[in-house]
Amino acid sequence: MTEDKLTTVADTQSAVGVPVAIVVAGALIAGAIYFSGSPIGKGGTKEVNEPTAAAVQPADDGQVAGAVVGDLSAVDEKDHVRGSANAKVTIIEYSDIECPFCKRFHPTLRKVLDTYPNDVRWVYRHFPLEQLHPNAKVAALATECAAEQGKFWETLDYLLEKVQTGEELAEDKLPALAQKAGVVGVSQFTTCLSSKKYEARIASDIQDAAVAGGQGTPYSVIIGPNGEKEPLSGAQPYEAVKAAVDKYL
Repeated sequence: MTEDKLTTVADTQSAVGVPVAIVVAGALIAGAIYFSGSPIGKGGTKEVNEPTAAAVQPADDGQVAGAVVGDLSAVDEKDHVRGSANAKVTIIEYSDIECPFCKRFHPTLRKVLDTYPNDVRWVYRHFPLEQLHPNAKVAALATECAAEQGKFWETLDYLLEKVQTGEELAEDKLPALAQKAGVVGVSQFTTCLSSKKYEARIASDIQDAAVAGGQGTPYSVIIGPNGEKEPLSGAQPYEAVKAAVDKYL
């Protein structure tokens, strides 16, 4: 099994008694729900991608969540981009630093970039699911504070690849972790983190993920050279991601 996923709309209705329109609306305002801190229920069996903060219940059938790509935001100077600016293919990933499936998927995308250093670029956007992962948002904020010192990717890599538990991502532990990742100005980092100055940025990414079709984490969209969009839900194996990329090269 490669990822967690949500129930279908029908399953969601039976589980929580919410009309389809409310479920859709919940997805579109995921950013607002995310900041409300309201609880979310869990299903009784293991899932395949971490569910969103929308009013839904997770399923446990082990299948990849389907998605229809909406009108996601264009890549711009505010985005965190790894890879060639002239790449033919763009992979936009919406991810949660505390999500175990996101941790599994992170080295897969690094391997894709190693395979296609000139043809693929990787754009990272935040999709923390705070109801499931209480330290996901503050970890996302930490990467933005590290970005002020040019250490976004180094910090992201460290938090996803070296930190094993959500408890280790508590706010009081993040300055030491950022320092290990290469952040030199720890005082500046700590002040930034305490200020929560990038909360609006995180909320914007969450809303973009919902509009883009994200139903869980990790969720990615592959964009071809002619603007083609293909959703990729969950921690897919390297071979699956490579096959999807190869179609556009």
